[in-house]
Amino acid sequence: MTVSRMINGHPYVTPATAKKVREAIRKLNYRPNHAARMLTGKLSRSIGLIVPDISDTFFSVVSHAVQETARAQNYLVWLAASEDDPTIEAAQVESMTHHPVDGILLVPTQSREPYLKSIVAGNTPVVTIDRPIEVATTDSVGVENQAGAAMAVDHLVEHGYKKIACISANAHLRTMKDRIAGYRDSLRKAKRSYQNELELKSSASSKAVLAELLTGRNRPDALFTANNASTIWVIEALKELNIQMGKDIALVGFDDVDFFTLITPSVTAVRQPAAELGNVATRLLLQRINGEFKSTSVRTILPVTLTIRESCGCRRASA
Repeated sequence: MTVSRMINGHPYVTPATAKKVREAIRKLNYRPNHAARMLTGKLSRSIGLIVPDISDTFFSVVSHAVQETARAQNYLVWLAASEDDPTIEAAQVESMTHHPVDGILLVPTQSREPYLKSIVAGNTPVVTIDRPIEVATTDSVGVENQAGAAMAVDHLVEHGYKKIACISANAHLRTMKDRIAGYRDSLRKAKRSYQNELELKSSASSKAVLAELLTGRNRPDALFTANNASTIWVIEALKELNIQMGKDIALVGFDDVDFFTLITPSVTAVRQPAAELGNVATRLLLQRINGEFKSTSVRTILPVTLTIRESCGCRRASA
């Protein structure tokens, strides 16, 4: 009991006793037993984080921010990648809730998976990042997807482009649906009759699909790519087809990544506050764990910005 009080900063431990305990801990190389702490109903001081793909630049930045914020509060983060597979994700969630962790940060592979209802109804707090759950109510942190997409397409409209196509990957996700809706909003506002929405399935299959789009008789003069995967696949296809961004065709993407500045021409893109997403979501989860919120759910939406470079037709000086 005395050791426990000293470790947890209990006020009723005299300086002399605390000194003796610290010396004994040093000599014995003592470490607290966190499993025993959990059996007594105390917090594990750990949270889970499940993302679709650790190698994805966006989720890497989010994960780093989560770990930094959690570490500042003396929390450990258990990180897992679902590989965009709902079966893997469900198993990871179950494993984390049974170990257990104090809460889970989740980027769902699917927003309508039935199992999501059960985890939200459980005792482990859940906060979603980027992709909200549609079959249950839980805390979430996301960005202005629809408004950000409209802002990107508005920029292309202002350049005078008439045929603006929308290209996406994972179009079934709520975030993609919102961005496609933003694309439609912008064209409707500009009274553009041309509308072409294309979904890419993979890097390999996208080449033939994009070649048909970009060399056809009714080819677009500008492209809005709704996420970084589709942006990268389009850039690869344009290079193979010898079509120059910013000159032969304009491009604005959603989800800016650092290496877009290294491409010639550099890529205009909507920048998401990825680090802030991780920070805000982690703070929200820790507040929920500590019982600081009494409301059923908290939904936070963060603003996005358009980073103007050259692929849209702007000159370097205006970036």
